[in-house]
Amino acid sequence: MKFLLSVIAGMLVLAFFLFWKVKPSDWIQVETNSPQVQKSVRMAGTTLQIKRIIKDDEGKETAVISNGILGPK
Repeated sequence: MKFLLSVIAGMLVLAFFLFWKVKPSDWIQVETNSPQVQKSVRMAGTTLQIKRIIKDDEGKETAVISNGILGPK
């Protein structure tokens, strides 16, 4: 029983350490020619994600995220 508890405690410590060390991927701003469209990109695993923020004439923003190129598997 003590061995099982120590294994569970070790797994929890490892999980907290990995959660603390792994940083979320940040969006990188991409230049566009349009003031109404902002683009950002990031790598999510092996997938390139593209985020477009589109502003209409009233100032409302719409965000669209699409998956781009997949990397090697």
